[in-house]
Amino acid sequence: MTAPSASDQTRGRLLDAAREVFSQCGFQGATVREICRRADANVAAVNYHFGSKDGLLAEALNFSALKALQSANIAADRCPEMRMRLFIKSFMLLLLDENGASRQCQMMAREMADPTPALDKIVSEAIAPLHEFLARLISEIIGGDADEAEVRRCVYSLIGQCVFYRNSHPVLQRLRPELRYDRQEIESIAAHIADFTLAALRIKRLA
Repeated sequence: MTAPSASDQTRGRLLDAAREVFSQCGFQGATVREICRRADANVAAVNYHFGSKDGLLAEALNFSALKALQSANIAADRCPEMRMRLFIKSFMLLLLDENGASRQCQMMAREMADPTPALDKIVSEAIAPLHEFLARLISEIIGGDADEAEVRRCVYSLIGQCVFYRNSHPVLQRLRPELRYDRQEIESIAAHIADFTLAALRIKRLA
């Protein structure tokens, strides 16, 4: 396998640094100078590789991990209820794992808290497809002729439970200073959300 060129290595470092800075500071607060400092790159490198700060953001917002999670779930040979459990577990690991939490998910959370024009790209490329995926899965679980508005509210409720643990982390740590999002804790949270959600969907199915 051919080793990456110096140019490719610089490009990779810029993307890693950009995701880190964008997730911490938001698009408006992030500066090209700080990104280049963390990437150990010349300040002209962003224009050379990406054309502009906007171009760098567009490249940094790569939602391949989130898309792969959905594709793997669709392909899984499991009943809808088990696929829901698998999705919630994988999604929560993507959101919360302190050793590898998705920078893209952190960037999404930052943008939703303090929106910039980048939010349009996040909605069209990540959030809308995720909502559509969950709506189909929830409809499978409810069965019958599921009401579209009701399914949509179920999607909102599920996502709300999941992102609560990311967005409220500073508050939760003050309530429970010992809280750590290690794998055991994340899996326990995911199991709770799955139990809660599936219990509600069973009621919808019987209604």
